[in-house]
Amino acid sequence: MASVFNFLAPTYAAAGTVQLHYAVAGYSFTETIDFGAPLPRVGTQPRAILERLVYALSVVAGISYYKAFVSEAFAFAGGMPLPTSAQAGFFQTLYLHGLGEFAARNGQDLTAFARFPVGEELAPAPVAHTFTRRSAVLLGGGKDSLVSLNILQAAQEPLMLFAVNAKGPILACAEVSGAGLLGVTRTLDAQLFALNNQGALNGHVPITAIVSLIALCGACVFGFDAVITSNERSADEGNVLYGGIEVNHQYSKTLGFERALQGYVQAFVTPDLDYFSLLRPLSELHIAKLLSATTRYDAAFSSCNQAFKILPQINNPLQGKRWCGDCPKCRFTSLMLAAHNPPARVARIVGADLLNDPNQLEGFAELMGLSGHKPWECVGELAESAAALLHIAGQAAWQNHAVVAALAPRLRAKGLAENILWQQLLTPSTNHAMPVRYLAILTAATHAGQP
Repeated sequence: MASVFNFLAPTYAAAGTVQLHYAVAGYSFTETIDFGAPLPRVGTQPRAILERLVYALSVVAGISYYKAFVSEAFAFAGGMPLPTSAQAGFFQTLYLHGLGEFAARNGQDLTAFARFPVGEELAPAPVAHTFTRRSAVLLGGGKDSLVSLNILQAAQEPLMLFAVNAKGPILACAEVSGAGLLGVTRTLDAQLFALNNQGALNGHVPITAIVSLIALCGACVFGFDAVITSNERSADEGNVLYGGIEVNHQYSKTLGFERALQGYVQAFVTPDLDYFSLLRPLSELHIAKLLSATTRYDAAFSSCNQAFKILPQINNPLQGKRWCGDCPKCRFTSLMLAAHNPPARVARIVGADLLNDPNQLEGFAELMGLSGHKPWECVGELAESAAALLHIAGQAAWQNHAVVAALAPRLRAKGLAENILWQQLLTPSTNHAMPVRYLAILTAATHAGQP
């Protein structure tokens, strides 16, 4: 008999923890979210909103455990109510596209994923509430969230930084910023890691969706009326076609997901809580330009995932480093920064002059579509990588760097309209989902040329 993946009702501790529960194939899993602050009292509006958000979080966070089994059916048990058809549609889309990379890299059939059952069609009405006028800026320790932070601080917007399992660059950037940091701890069930070590299926999950819902829950605990991400328009470009579906490593950073989560919160939770990306109109190239206007974070930020991995091995060469110097994100960030900075500053930030390293040639070629496919990482569009390299190829400081000298002729042979492409990438898009007030703040910042 095929295994059934069971979503069980979450439990709450007044001291500040929420536990999410799952059961499948004889295993019981418990994940803990620790807010480090008392939860709203039962019977209050904030508590009602929190419980609706935790319901969604429980289903979305379950994706981490589901992928180890790829069960053929879902069930809601132990007091966990069934979703409406609209809620089920939201969850189904997230599981399908959020596990797209996992399926493609593990040879799984996307169409065989379990379907969410549907219960009552009439969901309870959203809960109205007056939240504190303050935004929670999701801080990932990379360049994008720092640009959002700079823009909002310059506009004197009331804000707090928000992070899940903050470490390394996140803590360093928060300290430099002078803004307060709200930290939440997410602890996955240790059995999941044991299963992975035993050979269970593993792979990428839509972590931004999980973190975003934890942050939305935080609005009820800490008091803020907006959760702000820093996802750029470049995140909408996918990686490969698989099973007739465009697979995007960054699905939960796309505008499509942003609007879907906005719609879910408005329809099923509360109309008084905002969720959006402040940088959606901008390309990665534009974001790098804005960040380059200040040096305050040069020694603190990192866009390399290695800086956030747990590396317990003795004498591991990457332990304590902010940049590994040999991954798609290190290469892409180097390229974006190179478009607006001299070689010395880029090398000082990243720790190496990657554009002058012949061993990095193939990796840079992938970033601009000259070989392979777009890397499975949070990197920008193929076109903007090409535009950035062509731009620096015309600068004396960069043109003789090994990677630039080798790839520029190959890009020119493709007949790219370099100047037109460059201007398009530095022109904000009108396709976004942010409130009018925040759009005005972003517009003022980009017109000024710096945050």
